[in-house]
Amino acid sequence: MTAFRPGPRADDGPGDLLGHACALVRLCARDAMIAATLLALVVVGVTAQLAAGRTGVLALVSLTVVGAAFSVAASCVLRARRTLVTALGAVRGRTGAPLDPGVPWTPFALGTALDNGVRDVELRRLLAAAHRCCELSWQAVNWAVITSGLCLLWTALAGSAG
Repeated sequence: MTAFRPGPRADDGPGDLLGHACALVRLCARDAMIAATLLALVVVGVTAQLAAGRTGVLALVSLTVVGAAFSVAASCVLRARRTLVTALGAVRGRTGAPLDPGVPWTPFALGTALDNGVRDVELRRLLAAAHRCCELSWQAVNWAVITSGLCLLWTALAGSAG
């Protein structure tokens, strides 16, 4: 997890831009997996505590705070994914790439070469989307950590009230 992800330099070529965008997407996926793992642990913990049946009314009311933080973290993960797929679809639509609904990109080269200006604009758009995805996945990790901490407090509250 890295909070700081530097942007491209002015003299970066198309290969550098694409490599930078790919590195950002990998970081985004890693952060999303960390957030998803933490959220899965929260679900298991809350389910186990509720299955034990020792939760009081105060603990059940305070569970809404955990649920709210959980929903913010989950929505950040989903928004990061949707942002990336939408950006890839838009680039494919603007460049005339053939559409394949099985994957968010086409594994084959385009039939015609892109103009250098169009290529650079599209790569910068992809890079901007990758930066946005990284920001969203980083927020998801932060909210997942907050959710985990709130779940621990909720578990202690539920254990002491029950």
